[in-house]
Amino acid sequence: WFSVIKISAILLFILLGAYLVIGSPSPEIGPQNFTNDGGFMPFGFSGLWIAIFISLFSFLGTELIAVTAGEAKDPDVAVPKALKATVFRLSTFYVVTIALMLMIVPWQQAGGVDQSPFVKVMEMLSIPYAGGIMNFIILTAALSAMNSQLYASTRMMYSLSKATYAPKVFGRLNRKGVPLFALALSTLGIFLAAIISSQSSVSYPFMMGISMFGAIFTWFMIFISHLYFRKAWEREGGRTLPVRMMGYPYLTALGALLLFALVLTTWFTDFQIVLKFGIPWLVFLSIAYFFWKRAHPEQLKTAEKRKLN
Repeated sequence: WFSVIKISAILLFILLGAYLVIGSPSPEIGPQNFTNDGGFMPFGFSGLWIAIFISLFSFLGTELIAVTAGEAKDPDVAVPKALKATVFRLSTFYVVTIALMLMIVPWQQAGGVDQSPFVKVMEMLSIPYAGGIMNFIILTAALSAMNSQLYASTRMMYSLSKATYAPKVFGRLNRKGVPLFALALSTLGIFLAAIISSQSSVSYPFMMGISMFGAIFTWFMIFISHLYFRKAWEREGGRTLPVRMMGYPYLTALGALLLFALVLTTWFTDFQIVLKFGIPWLVFLSIAYFFWKRAHPEQLKTAEKRKLN
């Protein structure tokens, strides 16, 4: 239901924005805004590169489709279908919405934090309570994102438990097949984040730094894993995969290289916090895994056997 509200709002905005662009006689509205005041890409390639990092945040979570394969009735059909639909919807909604917004609100006016450009468009159409409506939609979108991340963290804790990397209690299922203890632990994280956020002014950048670094690092490792997985899978004569990435292995290697370069260049921007918090967090996890590996040699062998099977 959260997603329905969110997607319906985006579709409505696209319709209203298109109506405003086509029907407005104002010379300040139209495709000319793409090249006015500095031309296309007024800040050059560096501005585009930073914009990629910022916009990347909007696409984080698409990897959850693979996580849901564990509960899909027919993952060979459901996962490829969901992947194609997600890529199409995200790219279409994102590109069309931004294009319409820039034709209506020049980019200099859309960059402030005093008012959302969505609200500005709605006010130009004389829609009453535009700010309140937009706040409701933003809250719904935030709850939708929280819901999906809660699901992902729960499934991840369940998977870690089954692979012997976490206590067995988090791998238990109730009658409805829900890993209740893993869900409770993930829910506890929400309350802890809220408490820390209310008590510290640096909590938000700290959590954002960890989450952004973690997400980009996860994507990077997906590319690296995919490189080695496909080679091993084809060498061992595995069945035809339901999802095959185009341009393998070249696009896979290019994707990993671009992500690596992107996160490194954050050090030279206002987003240094990603590396400042992300690298120590990665070092901490690596040290923790080292000690776990030494303390649980038998469990590690069991996990490796399960991976091979």
